[in-house]
Amino acid sequence: MGVYELLVSKEDARKGSPLCEFNGFLEDYLQMLDEEHPDRAVLNSLFEADKDLHVIVNLQMGISRESISNQIIRYKDIFKLEDKAVVIPYVLYAKHEEAEKALLLVGEDYIYAKGMYYSLTEPSSELQAVKNDIVAMDSRDPALILQTYEKLFTRRAGQIQRELDHRHFRTYEESYQHALELSEGIRNELAEKLNAGEDREELIRSCISRWFLIKKFVYVQFMVDKNILNTQFEGNVKAQRNQAKQNADNIRFVSISDMWRGRIEGSKPEVKAEPEIEEEIEVDRSQPVEDVVSSVAGVNLDEPLTEETAEEKPAEE
Repeated sequence: MGVYELLVSKEDARKGSPLCEFNGFLEDYLQMLDEEHPDRAVLNSLFEADKDLHVIVNLQMGISRESISNQIIRYKDIFKLEDKAVVIPYVLYAKHEEAEKALLLVGEDYIYAKGMYYSLTEPSSELQAVKNDIVAMDSRDPALILQTYEKLFTRRAGQIQRELDHRHFRTYEESYQHALELSEGIRNELAEKLNAGEDREELIRSCISRWFLIKKFVYVQFMVDKNILNTQFEGNVKAQRNQAKQNADNIRFVSISDMWRGRIEGSKPEVKAEPEIEEEIEVDRSQPVEDVVSSVAGVNLDEPLTEETAEEKPAEE
């Protein structure tokens, strides 16, 4: 099944499904939007470029429970969100002749978009089989979004994604430093919004999702960098993986229990020692975007996210 067939089959809120708010022709969705909607202009430009374009709005997706990279990252709070772990604001997709393509638009920052791509296309994830037909980007630059979509059916998705990578970050170290800044920004935002009395559950969900996507990006982006593998680690994938793991551990977060209690200061990176996973992760040089994670079974999950479970079983740091 191609990416178009996979996505078009998803039911939306109009049919009573909690999976997404809307799934259908972009033209129909535009008719529902207010003229002042902040995304109307970019969505309208995409419609003008492709009158057959479909859109899914606020698609809720779970995170793979059988992923080696998720075990290595060890951010257990993400699994308390269950099937609402991450939300994709817009999935734009179309089919022309035999080609099926999709563009994920994830707001705020490119790191979140790329972390989303890695999370949804790794082995054992729902979109893994169609990963070479998907491109992910943030929604801050309407002109770049249109330029990217216009390439989607004439260029390889992996090539387009790498061009977006290079447009945002010249090196992995540059992206890593930005990831650290994003993480600290979430902590500051959390403190401000808790003090302002905003809805605590929705705020916690948002923070957990973003910290997970940052950790995912930091880990996998390091692992797929063949230049780092060869120049820093002389082809030793195990050594590269250990450093990638440390990079992910350095992303500071606040545990669910502390967020419920309003305790922000003093949170630390997740550094709890655990047995090392011995499976080697191969860098597949034959694909446009390399796989560096493989799936395994038997991941122990915590309880769903509630204030009660956060109090009873604090997330380990």
